[in-house]
Amino acid sequence: MGVDRILVLSVKAGAGHLRAAQAVTHAIRERFPNVEVVSADALEYTNAAFRKGYTEGYETLVRNLPSVWERIYESLETKPADSNAKKLATLWSRLNTKHLLMFVENFKPDVIACTHFLPAEVLGAQRAKGKLRAPVYTILTDYDIHSMWIQEGVTGYFVASSEMAHALREKGIGTASVEVSGIPILPEFAREYPPRETMRQTLGLNPAQRTVLVAAGGFGMMSADDAVKLLAGHLPEAQFLAVAGRNAELEKRLKKLARAYKGRVKPFGFVDNMHELMAASDLAVSKSGGLTTSECLAMGLPMLVFNPIPGQEERNAIYLLEHGAGLWARTPAQMLFKVKALLDDPKRLADMQEAARRIARPRAAFDIAERLMGLAS
Repeated sequence: MGVDRILVLSVKAGAGHLRAAQAVTHAIRERFPNVEVVSADALEYTNAAFRKGYTEGYETLVRNLPSVWERIYESLETKPADSNAKKLATLWSRLNTKHLLMFVENFKPDVIACTHFLPAEVLGAQRAKGKLRAPVYTILTDYDIHSMWIQEGVTGYFVASSEMAHALREKGIGTASVEVSGIPILPEFAREYPPRETMRQTLGLNPAQRTVLVAAGGFGMMSADDAVKLLAGHLPEAQFLAVAGRNAELEKRLKKLARAYKGRVKPFGFVDNMHELMAASDLAVSKSGGLTTSECLAMGLPMLVFNPIPGQEERNAIYLLEHGAGLWARTPAQMLFKVKALLDDPKRLADMQEAARRIARPRAAFDIAERLMGLAS
């Protein structure tokens, strides 16, 4: 069959899932301009109470009760697919997504790609019952498999690594296909950039000074401004790009720090040029979300992961450590020690930058777009 319409579905539970959907949508539009592609947040087609509970519940847990989230994450991982807890979660999701099913029915896609397990769960079940003809593909956005991503009726999976593909098959996915694609990121992160010194000059930084990107709104034990203050206070030879994201109060605090460390701290709020900040940096101090990790790898930027969210972010951090592209700090003292050690060891830093490039898959979005077209056809 020909492919005229593609639907890309995600969920706003953390920014990464939406960024992955955006990347796939962009790649399809660029590579196949005659195909109609629509990207949507599946939660927009649920009732307000379900939507609020789903997003705010997750955000509250990972921000304020990470140990509780860890127990939930591990518990759902070990429960079999037919457990009462998973059956209840699945039933609850399906009861609150009838408008999503109506939206899909009206759009009549030839293929559906999901960057979150919720729409895959709902639509895969429809396919399993013979109520949906369009194939449903799931694009995983982390570097490890969690059983919540494995859903009945799903046609195929796109994963970040060969190890994940093996683990997915071992968990049991029936006749579903598995493609090793990488995690989809925007094309800005796949381009070649001038040398770091040139990029620093473009951003108004000292081109000869080691540069650290601190890119997280809050680290749990420490907020980003506390991290910048600690690092800038003890590493006078370095300069810092500090990104607050959409946190206006944090941005104010970072601007205050910039005045205290004049010329060495450059503060930002929400940015749409993160690729340029990464291209100017030697090292990123950040949480290890799947998309952030993939973007850093594509830019050849080693990561110092600080206090990641239990579960998926910890597993992403382990992936970085295993491949020599990152380090993990559990306390502020460890973070300071490890950042200083890396900045003092250009050879080790260069080796980590090369390791990041070696495992990067910067064109994952385009590979997925092409495979979706080929598989659907």
